Amino acid sequence: MATFQQRRDPMRLMWRRIVAVLLLLILAIALRGVWGVYQKSLESHELKTEAQGKLGDLRTREQELRTDISSLKSDRGVEAELRERYDLAKEGEGVVVIVDPPEPPPEPTPTPFQRFKSMFSW
Repeated sequence: MATFQQRRDPMRLMWRRIVAVLLLLILAIALRGVWGVYQKSLESHELKTEAQGKLGDLRTREQELRTDISSLKSDRGVEAELRERYDLAKEGEGVVVIVDPPEPPPEPTPTPFQRFKSMFSW
């Protein structure tokens, strides 16, 4: 009977409740910390994916620049670049200018009287 009385002791029940509340607070603080770490992990994964994409673009650009540099090391490559960039021609070469044909003028829009007249003409 004494053990039953000890279990129902109000001070002991109060301490159990206080300990339970403290454990819940500690659990909430720990979960908040874990959630923050999880959010940072997601953000770092996104940043890593973005950085890998940029790295791929930079490697492609590097390869293009290496190709351009190797072509500019030859006289033919320098000449081709000058012709393309500055529209240069050698002596004795002619320049051909290709002109697009002019667009036909737009058809005039009929006036309301012309539309009315066209409705009754056979």
